[in-house]
Amino acid sequence: MLTYLSLAYLVSLAVFATASPRTWVSQDLATEPSTLAGLHVPHHKRQVIEGPGGYRFDVLEHLAGIAPYFDSPGVQLDPSPRTFDYETYLSPFLSKLANYSNKAAFTQSPDLAFLANYTSPITNETEQLEKMTPSGGEAAAAFAGVIKRTYPKLLNSTTSQSDAFRIWAASASRDVDTANAFIRGLGNNASLVVVNEGDDDSANSLTPHKSCPAFDASMGSVQAGEWQQKYTAPLITRFNAVAPGFTFTLTDIVGMQQLCGYDTVIRNRTDFCNAFTADEWLSFEYANDLTYFYSIGYGNPIAPQLGLPWVRNAVDILSANDTAIFNQSLYVSFTHREEPPLVLTALGLFNNSAYYPGLDVNSTMPTDRINHGRAWRTSEILPFLGHVGIERLQCANATLDSSLSQANSSAPSSGSAQGAEDVWDNGAFVRVLVNGAPIPVPDCQDGPGKTCALGRFADYIARRVEQYGDFIGACGINDTVTNRTDLISLYNA
Repeated sequence: MLTYLSLAYLVSLAVFATASPRTWVSQDLATEPSTLAGLHVPHHKRQVIEGPGGYRFDVLEHLAGIAPYFDSPGVQLDPSPRTFDYETYLSPFLSKLANYSNKAAFTQSPDLAFLANYTSPITNETEQLEKMTPSGGEAAAAFAGVIKRTYPKLLNSTTSQSDAFRIWAASASRDVDTANAFIRGLGNNASLVVVNEGDDDSANSLTPHKSCPAFDASMGSVQAGEWQQKYTAPLITRFNAVAPGFTFTLTDIVGMQQLCGYDTVIRNRTDFCNAFTADEWLSFEYANDLTYFYSIGYGNPIAPQLGLPWVRNAVDILSANDTAIFNQSLYVSFTHREEPPLVLTALGLFNNSAYYPGLDVNSTMPTDRINHGRAWRTSEILPFLGHVGIERLQCANATLDSSLSQANSSAPSSGSAQGAEDVWDNGAFVRVLVNGAPIPVPDCQDGPGKTCALGRFADYIARRVEQYGDFIGACGINDTVTNRTDLISLYNA
């Protein structure tokens, strides 16, 4: 299994409005045990809205990139940072609240009464903003327990003699700290390889968005802003009716909703989640989906190019028989939140228009209303400690779905047909896991459990490379960069 771990720190927020009655229930556990070997990854207390007819809505599963970790629902198959927004939303709201003198006005509304005595969880910006939270370290160590239980043989299959098992991490302190917490959870004396986040590292990096000059971190802000203007308007009116002297703005609303996630992971409790209805949380979630869709998803025309180097390297590792180059059976890397979504676009997953090739994918994410049927839901893609894995499964006596195999074989193959057949005969299949859930690969679901024969998977990725393999060209990297490359080699022994 190849696993990418995205480490989210303090990030973004948004806000909305409606005034429907609801009942709030706080529960101790966020979800059932992890679907990976039945082990718990630490979750946080639920913020659940209950309604008539058994209706239940868990706010913490709709916070996009600031959601506490939960296992993705996937497609129900059997499983047997982005630039930090503190200065954009959180800091202005927290500063405004701290300097507001008439806090007693908030007590006129049960939704806002807690603001009368609220204090910020951020007491030292320099020390806290780029650091791993205590709960983040606990979750990383617990996730190591999941990996130990699920892949015990892979952890002990390294052929090198010294520093037997390696873990990789981008050089940001929060990535390094989280990787070290994971290593402590493994308990196998693994060594950490810290990968520089240099501007000139080209594709040979765990943070390709940083080494791509053409990548614009502000993409998505316009589209998200249009939706925020629409859905925060009634909320601003509602809250200003309670405390007109505070003069609530879009920035305040978004900051409050972000604090639902941040307060939760820092304090393991918050009242901000209770201030909004289920519809308002869905609006917040959609605003974040718009941001990520246009910045690190299908709305960014170079997103697949940035994700493909890691995917191509994964194919090489999964196909390798030469242990002189790849001497581990399990590779785990810790990086920023941008990278897993880029990998998913390279794989063609969570694509709103996957089954409608003639459809403009940008039309599937309107900014004046919510597309409730979208596949792109970042709450399920990049919660805190979100991860993407690619597994090679060795299946004895496995057979392919011949109808799917014949349908897919019409596509041109980038490798030898004999090579693919050899792999099938050996029973090697591939599946992608996103936060614990198996996600079928487009155009390649002919193996057991909707897996993909390794040879066909290699062919599928080769076709993606033909379309999106030019990292250097897409990023506009000129020939003065001595390390320019379209490939990753950092995992080589």
